Amino acid sequence: MVSLNLDLDIALTQLTERLLTQEQTFTETYVMAKGQLYRTELHLYPVPPSELPADF
Repeated sequence: MVSLNLDLDIALTQLTERLLTQEQTFTETYVMAKGQLYRTELHLYPVPPSELPADF
């Protein structure tokens, strides 16, 4: 598994921490990129270490 971008990994980790602090595992919002609106959703699912990709 290759990271798309370290900044993205950090931002998602921070968002995950905020959601879990509020005992939430789902959020959605709308964002604009390149003049187009997108609905984004984030679902958090616990993953046991045994199910992680070998290259993680």
